[in-house]
Formats: sequence, structure tokens, C-alpha cells
Amino acid sequence: MSQVFKTIVIDDEPAARRLMKSLLQEHKDVIDVIAEAGSGKEAIQKIEELKPDLIFLDIQMPDFTGFEVIERLSQKPNIIFTTAYEQFAIKAFETFSIDYLLKPIKEERLHQAIEKLKQFGRLNQAININSLQDIIRQIQAPPKTTALPIKTGDRIILLRFETIVYFEAQDKYVFVFTADGQKHLTDQSLTSLEEKLPPQFHRIHKSHIINKEKIKEMHRHFNGRYLFVMDDKLNTRLTSGRTYYDPIRMEFGL
Repeated sequence: MSQVFKTIVIDDEPAARRLMKSLLQEHKDVIDVIAEAGSGKEAIQKIEELKPDLIFLDIQMPDFTGFEVIERLSQKPNIIFTTAYEQFAIKAFETFSIDYLLKPIKEERLHQAIEKLKQFGRLNQAININSLQDIIRQIQAPPKTTALPIKTGDRIILLRFETIVYFEAQDKYVFVFTADGQKHLTDQSLTSLEEKLPPQFHRIHKSHIINKEKIKEMHRHFNGRYLFVMDDKLNTRLTSGRTYYDPIRMEFGL
């Protein structure tokens, strides 16, 4: 009887996750999908918690690349990468003997990857992270966003991420606070921002996302909370929510 691999599907696009899970239904005798993740942070948390045998890992995600996810894992499962970068991926991944699937994923190619897994039992046992990071630098990734557009009447202001200290939800509105003490209204929700912002931003409360590079001090607070003193004109003090205790500990290595 062949081994059944506990599997997590990781991709920032919900449609891609649905397609992968649908394709994997044909391989239920080998693949048991136990979870899915839509970001690098979520992937790390679920992999560490559930300890899967196999992950299907998207390379380009809004917060971490697939390689950065691997680097942060204490224990590495079997990995099959998924990528849309066909021109470079074929040569690069075959060079490192790492299995990969090109998007849009074809049933026949997925079957080959699973047969390889069944045959060898273990893929990519020794992954050279530095070499993999060199690969991702060469892939033509879309340019990184460096600013947040804010609409004010007929104008659009671009707030550079390095000037933003935190975001705060107040009733139905979300405000952006900058280091010089200014306050701007954005039409985006905190959940939407959380998905789009670069990795230096971290959610600490249902009403707050902070810029980790703008933290002046951090203190343990009561009832599983943390107090953040921000590096802005007002020395703003923000308290984390209780449900964010574990993600904060993981994010800051506490």
C-alpha cells in the first residue's frame, strides 16, 4: 500500500487553490489535503502546526516568496513549487532537482510529480536556500509597490511606506498615520491592506496594523497583550489584541 501524504496547498490566489484541490481529488489514494494557506505567514503557521508531509508552494506571494517561507521553517516537508515563470523555471528547477508545476497546471504534469513522489518517497532533501534565493532574484517579478495611494478630492497623494507608522480602523473608516503626526483617510479596509502591504507591516489588533520598522519600544502587557510605543511625533502607544498574541510572538521571535 502506497504512503498517503498529508498535504497543504499554498497560493495567494483562491482560484488557484481551488483548482489544485480539484486536481488532487484524482489522487486521493496518495494525497490527503489537510489545509490551505493564502499567504506566506499563514503557510508558515500551518506548516509548523500541522507538520504536513508535502506542500504545494506558490513562489510569488504578497508577503513572502516561497523560498522565504522555506527559510523560516524549522522542519521542511516535501515541496512541489508552482510558478507562472516558465521561461526561467524549467532550467532553474531542473538544475536543483526540485519538482515544480507551471501554471496553468496540467493534469498530466501533476500526475508525473506525484508519481515521482511515490517512487522516491522524498523530494528535495537538501535545499540550498542561498541558491534558491539567487533563482528568485532572476525571475522577472512584478515591480514592488513603494507607496500607498490616498485620494483627496481630485488629487492622489502617494504616501511612502517608510513614512507610515500605523493604520487604524475607526468605526467604518480606516486612517493612515505618518511619522510627522499627519492623519489620512483611506478607502481600503484593514483586511485588504493586510493582504497588499509589504512584509514590514504586521497586524496586532482588529483595529491596528503597524510598521515594524517604526517601533520604538515593545512591552509585555497584561492578559496576553503587548504594548507598542511607536517612533512618531506623538510617541503613539498601541496595545495588541489578545487573539494576536501567538502571531506576534512568532513574528518577533519572542
